[in-house]
Amino acid sequence: MRKIVLMLLPALLGAGLLSARSTVDTVRIQVNLQEDGAAIITEEWNIDVSDDITEWYLVADNLGQMRISGLGVTDETGRLFETETGEWDIHRTRAEKAGRCGLVTKSDGYEICWGVGSSGTHRYRLVYRLSGLVKEFGDMDGFNHMFVSRGQDSPPSHIELRIFKDGTDLSEDNAKIWGFGFRGEIVFEDGEIVARTSEPFSSRSGLIALCGFEKGIFSPALAGKGSFDDLRAKAMKGSEYRDPDAEGRRILQVITATFSLLLCLFGWAGIRYGIKRKQRKKELLGGKMKDVAWFRGVPVEGDLRKAAGIKKVIEPSLTDGENLTAAYITRLFYKGAFAVEPDMKGKSVIRVKDFKEPETDDAGKDLRQEYDLYTFFREAAGDDSTLQTRELKRWIARNAKRVFEWQEQNLTHDNLDSLEAKEVREVFGLRQFLKDFTLIEDRGVVEVGLWNNYLIFASLYGIADQVKKDFQKVCPEYFELSKTAGQLADSRSVVVWDMINTTSRNMHIAAQNYANRSTGSGHTSWSGGGGSTSWGGGGGFSGGGFGGGGR
Repeated sequence: MRKIVLMLLPALLGAGLLSARSTVDTVRIQVNLQEDGAAIITEEWNIDVSDDITEWYLVADNLGQMRISGLGVTDETGRLFETETGEWDIHRTRAEKAGRCGLVTKSDGYEICWGVGSSGTHRYRLVYRLSGLVKEFGDMDGFNHMFVSRGQDSPPSHIELRIFKDGTDLSEDNAKIWGFGFRGEIVFEDGEIVARTSEPFSSRSGLIALCGFEKGIFSPALAGKGSFDDLRAKAMKGSEYRDPDAEGRRILQVITATFSLLLCLFGWAGIRYGIKRKQRKKELLGGKMKDVAWFRGVPVEGDLRKAAGIKKVIEPSLTDGENLTAAYITRLFYKGAFAVEPDMKGKSVIRVKDFKEPETDDAGKDLRQEYDLYTFFREAAGDDSTLQTRELKRWIARNAKRVFEWQEQNLTHDNLDSLEAKEVREVFGLRQFLKDFTLIEDRGVVEVGLWNNYLIFASLYGIADQVKKDFQKVCPEYFELSKTAGQLADSRSVVVWDMINTTSRNMHIAAQNYANRSTGSGHTSWSGGGGSTSWGGGGGFSGGGFGGGGR
């Protein structure tokens, strides 16, 4: 038997069966829509490159009259790759492809290619122009486009897609949105359309976004076939989206005129309620969201649970729970519950330190939630107090019920009537201040305690990575004044932020899966106002296709 194994070993290695495959962590895509319907697309791929590939490629089929141009690629060092003007030759060595990028032209699209350069972790940033994405239809302008193809050789763990148009706030008032081919959400957020996955991609996953826009926002150069409603109807076939009014229409066929009148009265009451709700939001915010005044202090006295509850009422998102978890972990770092230390091989690892339990009588719900989360890490770390990524992920999966129950305790059960304008404006005022940070001339003196809270709340808002970069750009001295902040910005920061982001995401997925198993709950938005996505459906899409990855 041993001889047989030894004889087969070279063949197995040659086939790549025993070699490690490349893995993709996070993919971020920004789609900047232009007046003529074209899009400037920026994609960031975080890839752990294996030894057996020379290049990475993305599939963009089903383009019809759409064209890709102006391709540019950079890596994590900022090096600009040389863009080849002719056809990309896939039959070259790794060294010959290094620092270069190009296109393979196919019958109905392209393969976007670049040389991986070397093995190990890399961050590749692509920018290119896609003409004719938004098409003209008689009723609306829009598209049904696959931004990430199926059949990926190394499916990403997490994807975030942002679609926007400079100078225009996209919202339920002027757009309709649906998502297909993946588990997650597609929502309106800060004037943008945002799609996020809630569980890792598989080879069967594909990220499809169906977006319709009211007339006047674009002047598309290309026209679509039929109407946008036809496009939507084709995408809805086989989907999990259900028309909530379908049953109502069947009932209306048999009810009497009296009940019809009653339904009309209820409908009018519903409209009045919607108007009242919108007015109440404006009252709490002091106007529209974009006009909220900056707040430079710590919102709601630093109560993360309360701040998350306020945000959930005013601007709900499926990632609210995930972001709150990330904020709690970030605060635990600042409080000394974790430390980044070298192991015996000199590699940076995270160790769980002693952390005092708050006294029950004096501790609010916020601090109790923080400590309960800390106990999860203490258990997962084991006797050596070292947090290992795989061990932590396994612990979360094994304890999904506890994670779910912990997240349920984060709910504040607030509503529009119970909120106070002062607290609402603090929560959203700080977010606006952090988003505009690089534009502000008078940022004040660096107060370490205050700025620590800025990064904690940035995690709550889901913008910690950008805020950290802004701090490094305009106030690098902050990271020298705060020991913990230094760990979040120097060479150790990769370990820290990976732990924060990965753990909060895994906890969110575990809790959601537990809830789905227990109740079979879930929802999608038929009307186009955003919500959960549909695994099925999405037919009639442009772009995407099948394939992609390392080769």
